[in-house]
Amino acid sequence: MKDEVGIFEDRKNRNVTGMSDRYVPVSRAAKTHQDYWKSRIKRRTFKGRAGEKYTPAEYYVRMFHLGQETWFCLETANQSAASVKARDIYLSLVSAGWEVTLAKYKPSVIAKAEICTVGEFLADISARSHLKPMTVRRYAVKLRKMIADIAKVDAGAKTKAKRAKYDYINGGHKAWLAQIDAQPLDVLTPETVNAWRNFYVAKAGTDPIARKSAERSAASYLRCARSLFTPDVTSVLRVKLPANPFKGAKLKDPGPQRYHSEINPEWLLACAERELRPYQPQQYLALFLCLWAGLRRREADLLTWEQIDFAQGQIYIRRTAHFEPKTEESQRMIDLAPEALDVFRSLKKGSTGEFVLEGALPNPTATYDYYRCDCTWRDLNGWLRGKGVRQQKAIHSLRKESGSLIASSHGIEAARQHLGHRDIRTTSSHYVDKKKRVEVNLRIRTVGTLAEASKFVGCDGAIAL
Repeated sequence: MKDEVGIFEDRKNRNVTGMSDRYVPVSRAAKTHQDYWKSRIKRRTFKGRAGEKYTPAEYYVRMFHLGQETWFCLETANQSAASVKARDIYLSLVSAGWEVTLAKYKPSVIAKAEICTVGEFLADISARSHLKPMTVRRYAVKLRKMIADIAKVDAGAKTKAKRAKYDYINGGHKAWLAQIDAQPLDVLTPETVNAWRNFYVAKAGTDPIARKSAERSAASYLRCARSLFTPDVTSVLRVKLPANPFKGAKLKDPGPQRYHSEINPEWLLACAERELRPYQPQQYLALFLCLWAGLRRREADLLTWEQIDFAQGQIYIRRTAHFEPKTEESQRMIDLAPEALDVFRSLKKGSTGEFVLEGALPNPTATYDYYRCDCTWRDLNGWLRGKGVRQQKAIHSLRKESGSLIASSHGIEAARQHLGHRDIRTTSSHYVDKKKRVEVNLRIRTVGTLAEASKFVGCDGAIAL
């Protein structure tokens, strides 16, 4: 016989007055106790859009009440927590009925449809927020990666299907984006965000270096995605948003990734003078701009000859028709040594264009990392690898070497101004390595007798060195 809520029982097990003594009630936990539901929750298997089967880690429970039945997702993979929530759903059904229980534990399809999708959210941000198009694109890449993992968009896909998302020609990437953009934004919750971060780091295994790298990557994903939910962004949006999923998420700080110099800049410059300048002058000039002047790649890529003041011996990094500085602090004057000016003068003689580096036309409307001199940068990166530069961003390490040299000679504040950082902590934590030896110098003396030792002992008993 079907009981009032969700279970089937034998009438013999009921403690009914007047029944024969041979029908003894079975001792068990009451329905109001969580232990009752531990054996009644289960994991379900679903079929994806491509026909593949997958089983989420979360538990489900099936409830029957007043002739109606439905499944409830308990939103946890912990059996004890799931049984507690199943018990709460049962109590809500008995006391408040289906309408209240569904509204609380299983919002209707219509109610969920009010929450915008990922695609609608990003489109509204692009149209209404103050963020730059390139910034929106970078943050969107991070957010979509998290959504794809949390919603298990790639779950069960075969090798060929997984590679389809990288197919930009035949529409595979576009179809993959459509799947993610169709996801409701409320798949992001503090619980799913925390679970995603732990899952991402756990994939790195136990290798300390790989794990720390994964921690930093996860922190970058979370910071970028969280920036899309700040009040100054969401306050101008018109789509219906869920509660801020990052408000209760624990974003662990993996600590700064300090720069450790692995090259001798003078030796590297001597090699470039011998190998690049006679045969690849553009690669030599690109290295010169990053190492001597400490420019970012984009700053060097769009630098014009007008921004070099040969009379004052300075480079002016400023806003131009083709270039938007990263921050206001990025607009700065960089002093050049006489040797550097001589190099620029010699290379300017053969230049006929507006820009210092030869390349394609600028594209200031690009929302991706577009470089006029992409071939030059690729060749320079390969040359640096051949010289033992092992940093992941080999060209960027030239800028860090430049900042380290300035800090050693003129201090950390001079290095901040040279690099154009807004916060000196960025310079100190990420861009500067120690270039000069700082050591304690003590004279080692040989003490033969106790009388000789007493000469070096002060009145407080301390040995004077």
